[in-house]
Amino acid sequence: MDYAAQYAKFHPEDPAHRHGLRRLHWRMLGPLLPVAKDAPILDVGCGRGYALEDIAALGYTHLAGIDPDAGQVAFARGLGLTVEQPEDTIAFLRARPGTYAAILLMDVLEHIPRERQADFLQVIALALHPGGRVVLTVPNAASAIASFWYHNDTTHQASFTGDGLAFLLEQSGLTRVAVTGVEFFPRPRFLFWCPTPRTLAWWLRCGLRLRQRGTFVAELGWRRGRTVVLTPNLLATAERPA
Repeated sequence: MDYAAQYAKFHPEDPAHRHGLRRLHWRMLGPLLPVAKDAPILDVGCGRGYALEDIAALGYTHLAGIDPDAGQVAFARGLGLTVEQPEDTIAFLRARPGTYAAILLMDVLEHIPRERQADFLQVIALALHPGGRVVLTVPNAASAIASFWYHNDTTHQASFTGDGLAFLLEQSGLTRVAVTGVEFFPRPRFLFWCPTPRTLAWWLRCGLRLRQRGTFVAELGWRRGRTVVLTPNLLATAERPA
C-alpha cells in the first residue's frame, strides 16, 4: 500500500500546518527526550521525518528513522535526514540490541495487528539501552471522536484506552509506564476577548468534554471517571528495566 498519499491528507505541504506541527512536537516530545543532545534516538515509522526534523531543531544530533513506505523515506531523505526502509522492521530492531536511548512510535502501534503488538513492543524494548525510553502516541478509544479517528484510516488495527495501553506496555516487559493525553491545540492566550475560530473551538471543546466527563463519572464513579483521558490521542512513555 502506498501510504504517502494518505499521510499527505493529514500533513499537507502548508507552511502554517508545518509550523503548528513543529510546535506540537516541541511541546509534546521536548520534555520526554534524553538530556544528552548526542543520545541515539530512533523514530520507528517516521513517515516524512517531520518529528526527526523538529527534534534536530532542538539540538539533537544522533537521530535516525525507519519507515516501510518508499515514498515517505525518499521525502525524509530529501530533508537531509538519516532514514532507512528496512525489509523487516522486527529484524532491523533485533540486530540492534541496546542501541538507543529513546525510540519514538508516533501513531504506529495502532497499525499493528493486536496479536503482534506485545511481541513488537518486546523487540522495541530490547533495542533500547537499559533505562532507555519509548515514547508513543495512539488513538484514544475514550475520545468523543474515537470512532471517526479509528475509521479515518483503513490501516488502523486498534485503538486504546489508557488502562489498556498501560497493561500492554507492562506485559511487554517495560516499566515506569505513564499515560497522558495529547492536546493538538494549546489553550489560546485570549479566551474572553478578541474572539477567533481558535477560541470558539476551545470553548466548544470544553463544553463537549464536560458532558463526556459526566458520562464517565456516572458510569464508573467519581474516582475512576474523573481520571479518564479524553483527548483524541494518548501519549505514553515506558522504560526498559535498568
